[in-house]
Amino acid sequence: MTASLLREMTERFPTEFWNDACDLPSLRRAVALGATGATTNPVIVLAAIKEDEAGYRRLTTELWREDPEATEAELAWRLVEHAARAGAEVLAPVFTQSGGRRGRLSAQVDPTLYPNAARMVAHGEHLARLGPNIAIKVPAVPAGISAIEELTARGVVTNATVCFTLPQALAVAEAVERGVRRAAAAGLGGPQLTPYCTIMVGRLDDHLRDQVRAQAIDLELDKVRFASTATFRKAYRLFKTRGYRATLLAAAMRSHHHWSDFIGGEVVITIPPNWQPKFDASGVELRARIDEPVAQPIIEELLAKLPDFRRAYAEDGLGADEFLTYGATVKTLHQFLAGYQELLAFVRAVMLPRG
Repeated sequence: MTASLLREMTERFPTEFWNDACDLPSLRRAVALGATGATTNPVIVLAAIKEDEAGYRRLTTELWREDPEATEAELAWRLVEHAARAGAEVLAPVFTQSGGRRGRLSAQVDPTLYPNAARMVAHGEHLARLGPNIAIKVPAVPAGISAIEELTARGVVTNATVCFTLPQALAVAEAVERGVRRAAAAGLGGPQLTPYCTIMVGRLDDHLRDQVRAQAIDLELDKVRFASTATFRKAYRLFKTRGYRATLLAAAMRSHHHWSDFIGGEVVITIPPNWQPKFDASGVELRARIDEPVAQPIIEELLAKLPDFRRAYAEDGLGADEFLTYGATVKTLHQFLAGYQELLAFVRAVMLPRG
């Protein structure tokens, strides 16, 4: 097999990588390179459909024939569930060989449920029944934090998403701890209860760059990428110091720094298929960097010029009631909701084809 930096990373360090896609060809290639998980959301499922549109059209038609009274939304979720089950099956050997500690496929709850904890819990439990190695993605907004605790208490593995800031990550970690204690009291959990907390590092940088441009802030754009590195590394230090059960996961790649800056940590890095060969060909030195500090002058400049970096980097930078209105949260939820609407439109085109 061709030498792979990604495979070497997983062999030399406790750092895992997941496939940031759920289509089966890319997932199988990633597993061959050492991937131990994969993720989905409405945008990712749409990407899988676009990779095999004819196959998904046939599947949609078959599902509709089986249930002629199904709604567009019901058929759309059956497509999502099909993709999740298929991906989980590819990862099943990893799950078995690791004793249930690795090999997860993340399935995201309906993005329209973000204001309703009870309905996210119900949908999360439904999705968790798709397979023993399914993790449930829940947004790190107020209702989602409550849902994460409740799902964890019921023995469901969760993966917080739509998370960009240290305050969100800490709120997720504390919710997980409460849930783990409740699960243990109920005789649930154990070593296979392996919760995750995603920080969407690239989307944090995107948001801050947008602000620099929109507000004509006197700041070199190249320095903005250190915002996510500093935030993720600080979160990692606090998670380790406080002994939190949740594993941090870095997502939303925008450059090799969103991979290489976190090597050496007991973390997961989720990498899109098109980035995997780029990283293998990058020539980046493979060494532990997770504990290296970002230069203090850069942090001080970011803090001074970007209020939303202060909100992301300080433990008390955001109150829980601000999680939903943080700029990166709003942008990402809108994208997920738009992706879901596009998924419904795909189903509608099969059910009601235009002449």
